[in-house]
Amino acid sequence: MEFVFYGGANEIGGNKISLSVSKTNLFLDFGEPFDRGKGIYSGLEFVSPRDKLGLKDYFEFDLLPKLKGLYSKKILTFTDLKYKKPEYDAILISHIHSDHFGDVSFIDNNIPIYIGYGANKLNKLFNEIYYNYKIDISENKIIEVRTGEQYKINNIKVIPIHTDHSIPGAYGYILITDEGNIAYTGDYRFHGFKPDMTYDFIKESKKHKIKVLITEGTRIKNEEDKIFKEQITEADVENRFYETIKNSDGITFVQFSFRNIDRVRSLYNAVKKAGKVLVASPGFLYTIDNAIELIKDLPNIKNNPNIKTFKKNADIPEGKTRIREYAKEYLKKSVDYKWVKKNLKDVVMFLSVSELSQMIDIKPQKGTFIFSMSEHYLEGDGNEEYKECLENWIKHFGLEFIQIHCSGHSDEKGIKELIEAIEPEIVIPVHTESAVRFKEFWEKVIVPERGKSIMV
Repeated sequence: MEFVFYGGANEIGGNKISLSVSKTNLFLDFGEPFDRGKGIYSGLEFVSPRDKLGLKDYFEFDLLPKLKGLYSKKILTFTDLKYKKPEYDAILISHIHSDHFGDVSFIDNNIPIYIGYGANKLNKLFNEIYYNYKIDISENKIIEVRTGEQYKINNIKVIPIHTDHSIPGAYGYILITDEGNIAYTGDYRFHGFKPDMTYDFIKESKKHKIKVLITEGTRIKNEEDKIFKEQITEADVENRFYETIKNSDGITFVQFSFRNIDRVRSLYNAVKKAGKVLVASPGFLYTIDNAIELIKDLPNIKNNPNIKTFKKNADIPEGKTRIREYAKEYLKKSVDYKWVKKNLKDVVMFLSVSELSQMIDIKPQKGTFIFSMSEHYLEGDGNEEYKECLENWIKHFGLEFIQIHCSGHSDEKGIKELIEAIEPEIVIPVHTESAVRFKEFWEKVIVPERGKSIMV
C-alpha cells in the first residue's frame, strides 16, 4: 500500500491523504490548509486565486496537487492539465470542517464522496445560510454513511464509525484490505458530550488487526504550550457560561462559530439556567432547528420564552437589505436593538464577527464579552491585527473580556490511550506540528512529509 500526504503532514489541518491499495485509489479527506497562500497571497490585500479561472492560479503556486483523473473538467478549463476520466475510486470525508473538506468542490463529479448523513445535511444548511460558503457538492455522487453500515469500494471493505468532535457528523474509517487493515481517525476527542462515540471507534478498530493507524495529533506539542495547558470539558464550558452570564453586570455578548452545535447547546442551557433570554440571528436559530435530529437536547425555537430572533440594522428601510428566504419566517416575530437596549441585563446575545456593528446601535456601555473560539484566533501567528481590532471594540463599549473554550481535539493522554488500545503495527501522525513526538510513546512511527510517498 502507498500513502502520499498532500496535506496534514507536519501541519495542523489541511488533511489530504492519497491511498493506493488493493488496486484502488482514494483520498482520506480533501481539506484546505490553514496556511494556503502564505507568502503568496496572505500579505497582499485584495489579491487571491481567481475563482473564475478554476485551478489555474492554484497550480501556478502549487496550492493543490496536480493530479490526473481527480478534478472536474470545468475546473481544469484554463489550466495546462488535461481532463481525464476519474482515476480515483472515492473520497472519504471525516467531517465538514474546511481543513478536512474545503477543497472537495474541485473534485470530478463522478468520483463518489463518502460523507456522514449528518455532515451532508449540515453542509447543505451552511451553503444556504452563508453568502460566501463555497463547498457545494450537490452535483457530486454522494454516499451518506452511518455507523453500523459497511461499504465496498472495489476489493476494500469500508467501515465508518462515528467519533466525538466539535461538529456533528464526524467519522473515522476502518479499511479492510488484502494488504493489511487501515484505521483513519479524522479528528476526535474524549471530553465532549459524547466520548462514547470515540470509544466506539476504538472498539471497532480493535476487532480488526490494524496494520496502519493514521491519527490526528493537534494537541501533541514539543514544548509546554499555554494554549493547551488547561484541560476543560464541554460540560465545564457550559458551567462557566452560566457563572459568567449570571454575574454579568449588563448585557452578555457571546462569540463562537455556530457550526459548533455542542457549544450552541451549552450556551442555551446556561442562558436558561440563568433565567435570561438568548437573542440571536435567524441563521443561528435556523441551524438549531435543522440540527435537532442530530444533537439531543437542543431547544425548540418556536414559542420559546428564552429565545428571541434579532433583526439587525433595524434603521435601514424595508427592501433596502437582502433577506434570505429561510430568515423570513424567523423575522416575523423578532426584536431589534431598541428592545435589547431596554432589556440589557436580561439579554445574552450571540454575535458573529460580522455582526459586531450591532453594538453601535445597542450601546451597552458595560457588560461582558465571552470569546469561545479556538485560542488560535487570538494567539495564532498572523492574527495580531484581528486581536487588536476585537480588543478595541470591547474596550470602546466598556465590556469585560472573558475567554471560555475547550478544544475539539483530544489531549496527549487521550491520543496515547487510543493508540495503545488499537495496537497498530505502524502509526502515522497527521494534523500535528509535532509528529516526531509520537516516537516517544510508540515503537514504530512513520513521520510523513508533504508530497512524499510512503510505502508500507
